[in-house]
Amino acid sequence: MQTTLLQILLFPFSVIMACIIGVRNWLYDKQILNSTRPDVFTINVGNLNLGGTGKTPHVEYLVQLLADKHKLSILSRGYKRATKGYVMADENATASTIGDEPMQYYLKFSHKIRVVVCEDRVTGVNQIQHQWPDNELVILDDAFQHRKIAAHLNLLLCDYNRPFFKDFMVPTGLLRDIRQSARRADAVIVTKCPDNIRQKTKKDIINGIAKYAGADKPVFFSGIRYKAVASYAGKSVFNAQVPITLVTAIAKPEVLVKHLKQHGFVIEQTFEYPDHFAFSGKEISKIIDHSRPRQVVTTEKDMVKIKPLLSGQELDRFFYVPIEVVISDADTFNELILAKVKGFISKSI
Repeated sequence: MQTTLLQILLFPFSVIMACIIGVRNWLYDKQILNSTRPDVFTINVGNLNLGGTGKTPHVEYLVQLLADKHKLSILSRGYKRATKGYVMADENATASTIGDEPMQYYLKFSHKIRVVVCEDRVTGVNQIQHQWPDNELVILDDAFQHRKIAAHLNLLLCDYNRPFFKDFMVPTGLLRDIRQSARRADAVIVTKCPDNIRQKTKKDIINGIAKYAGADKPVFFSGIRYKAVASYAGKSVFNAQVPITLVTAIAKPEVLVKHLKQHGFVIEQTFEYPDHFAFSGKEISKIIDHSRPRQVVTTEKDMVKIKPLLSGQELDRFFYVPIEVVISDADTFNELILAKVKGFISKSI
């Protein structure tokens, strides 16, 4: 990553931010500030930087791994939702009331798990256990920097394209926590890796992570697998030969753009919005008017916000691209997770 003049000018502010975060972490490490370890097993999926490391598909991977074996819940902050406090997802939930990512979890997994949002993770876990005493496991979505709760298993995500050990604190870089916080991780997952990653590159990344997380921490590598384009309406057939309008409200949409172009999609028009953007009916009308008669393609996360704003024939023109995570050495990773959960639950019986 190249250093710009603006980054040089902002660097003193990053030093101040790093000092503040460092002191805060020291107070927690020395137990001057208290952390609460819940009675129920908790898995924290988080990162050190601001968004874009792929937390959502990794949380979904864990759900697929664990939900058939254990009664579990997902607890998220519910970023940019219109509500406050503890909210349980139900049939009346929307992306506005619980957030786009929790809404995606609910739509995909409500038949097998519970989805809850709460800014205070300790309160959230306590409420889950009070409401469902038989709940065995809570996945904490994006809580690595929340020191008030001490998870039993911390999974730190590191973006292959912007690894934390080469990044800087905001505002110079995108780190929201200091590099040294990686030592709290029980395992590190390097995300968004290319299919053809070289062994030397892997070794260099592992060495970079080890400087801050420790040489004993297991490091896994994962990539994004894009699945077949799916219809909002569930019945429309996507025509890959026709130019599309691409709509995104995610961090780092360039990864999706690259994938689509590599697979022959002709992107004739794009609408890019900030991550977690709250679409309005007016905004959707503008997209529809400017894209007609093209097919409109979005991410799955954006679909949960856009679909309720569409009706009738417009639904037939909208499609989304589902994704899933592929972890190299998945058997070892799965065994690590399952063993940790089993060990905790067996001691609790």
